[in-house]
Amino acid sequence: MDYTVNCDGDTIAPIPSLPFSALGGQPGFDPDDLHRFLTSNRIANLAYARRDGRPNQAPLWYRYEDGVMVFAIATGSAKHRALLRDDRVCVTVQDERPPYRAAIIDGTVELVDIGTDGALSAELATRYFGKLGANEYAKLSSAERESTGQTLLRLIPSEVKGFDNTKAINTALRTFARVRNRLPIPRHWL
Repeated sequence: MDYTVNCDGDTIAPIPSLPFSALGGQPGFDPDDLHRFLTSNRIANLAYARRDGRPNQAPLWYRYEDGVMVFAIATGSAKHRALLRDDRVCVTVQDERPPYRAAIIDGTVELVDIGTDGALSAELATRYFGKLGANEYAKLSSAERESTGQTLLRLIPSEVKGFDNTKAINTALRTFARVRNRLPIPRHWL
């Protein structure tokens, strides 16, 4: 995985190239597994500081390519204004299926004005909704994008941590953990 260059000419380390810190004695991700995990279709929760210092989070779609995460947000939105003041963020991407996995990435974001170009939003909508759903989403969001414009956020990672509990149990137990809530017997029996 090569390093990416941001708009200032600085290099951005690919997320899987950073040392991974496993949390709570749980298994960690190796670089290839982390790459596959971030490439899959998940929602990222972007945490940032509000004007008064309180934390805030926003669930966002993202594109992960060449080890770098990018997001699109409305220019002038509360998120945008907060990130102009303080570009430090923490991004969490998780798998909510048992036995659970999560990658937590600390860093900063680079903000790039992309105007009213809806290419990134259309790409993300297609990734998350498929072509038909993306067309409907475009009807909902194009007016706002046209009136406010968009800003691309590029994550510049400094630390990555989390856990990959799929490594903690065998395939049969992992499959059982994922289907047990659908079995037609009381859950407390299992």
